[in-house]
Amino acid sequence: MRSMSQGTSLRGVGTACTNVALATCFFLFAYANLHSFFENQRLSVALIVITEALVAILILVRRDADNTRHSWQTWLSTAAGTMAPMLLRPTAATEDLVIGEIIQVAGFMLQIAAILSLNRSFGLLPAHRSVKSDGLYSLVRHPLYTAYTVSFVGYLINNLNFYNAAVIVIGTMFQVWRIRCEEDLLLKYPSYASYADRTRWRLMPSIW
Repeated sequence: MRSMSQGTSLRGVGTACTNVALATCFFLFAYANLHSFFENQRLSVALIVITEALVAILILVRRDADNTRHSWQTWLSTAAGTMAPMLLRPTAATEDLVIGEIIQVAGFMLQIAAILSLNRSFGLLPAHRSVKSDGLYSLVRHPLYTAYTVSFVGYLINNLNFYNAAVIVIGTMFQVWRIRCEEDLLLKYPSYASYADRTRWRLMPSIW
């Protein structure tokens, strides 16, 4: 009994340390963009600060999963898909293009809506916490990744260079792989399988 209690305690400490480390990464990314915002008051950069700080907070308060998949595939796809956007950097542009700003604002609004819908069910590795099926989740099964994709397009328009374009293309490829890894786990649950039958599209309506 004592060894089981110690094992549970150690897992709890490990989970807490992981959450703090991940939250720190998101806070640092938010801080890098906050510093840029102080130099040039660009709305797109301000929205990055808000969304990344929100993700960091939810990582700290999220509930434990009842099942999480650990493998080199899930770790690689999750790490690359999550960290790739943090490699994006603002260019020296002093203002945003209108079309880029509109697209990016739409993407960030979608991100905030999806993140708040997940609330304490927010996670990174493929895991089963609860099935969300209302709101944006009634349109596509992974609206947060949809929102990321929209935001990336707007960000690239406002911060156009080869480096940012390469980061976005590679990051999107890992996000697609990440979706497949998540659904390999989630489709084993009848509630999610039923949800997937009702909600056909994974990432983009009428595309995939």
